[in-house]
Amino acid sequence: MDLLLDAPNGLAYLDGTIVNQKVIGLGSTGLVIEQGRWAIKIPYVSREIIRGVDGLPDEVEPLTPEEGDYDDRIPLIEEIQCEKAIYRRLGNHHGIVRCHDLESTDPSIRMDRMSGDLRHFLDEQKRPTRQTQLRWFVTLAHTMAYIHEHRIIIADVRLDNLLLDDHLAIKFCDFAGSTLMPLEWDLHGTDDFGYSILIDIGQFGAVMYQVITGKKCKFELGEKESDSLLTGTRREDLPSTEGVWLGHIIENCWTMSFKSSNACRSP
Repeated sequence: MDLLLDAPNGLAYLDGTIVNQKVIGLGSTGLVIEQGRWAIKIPYVSREIIRGVDGLPDEVEPLTPEEGDYDDRIPLIEEIQCEKAIYRRLGNHHGIVRCHDLESTDPSIRMDRMSGDLRHFLDEQKRPTRQTQLRWFVTLAHTMAYIHEHRIIIADVRLDNLLLDDHLAIKFCDFAGSTLMPLEWDLHGTDDFGYSILIDIGQFGAVMYQVITGKKCKFELGEKESDSLLTGTRREDLPSTEGVWLGHIIENCWTMSFKSSNACRSP
């Protein structure tokens, strides 16, 4: 989820009112607004805003569908509720942003307000020490193993979805693209979209590479090698790790030598 400073033009709440609060995160179907010490994730829609003679927002086009028309707000609400279900299964964990009121049926997620995401921190601050980097990697690896143990495929491990608090402790957030697998799942195979824990591990390797080198890198779904498993980005399409600190760990993540996230936990 991308970090923002002001509400973008054309965003409306599901009841049709215009978003005029500070927006600190924006995804494909959910936005995060700041409310004091809280960050509130809610569904939103993009609509043309009708402005008054003073140029200020006046109203938006109606959101309630005509009788017989499809209500495009329904899948947005369902996605938020699915993400809340993931947070409920995960419970409280030091490596996951803390959420509140998860039993509420309201289509929103109330979270502790964090300082910012890892991508912006790396862009705006000097390179963190190796001690800090190692602390982050250990926390992320242990937390990823915890998430997988709770039968959840993350599917979107990237700098934007890793938050830092005031003490630079790192936490996972934004499970909008994640999959809640059956509790009896054996951690093998993929979800309906082709994601697996091996893709999560590959993406974790890309996060490590970017933090260590300061260079961009993506690990994404690749071509299907069998009827049941999609691979990640081909090794030849990823950067070299020669001379890179912890490069052997990154290599094992990218080449799927690590078969479980538990193997990543001891850099």
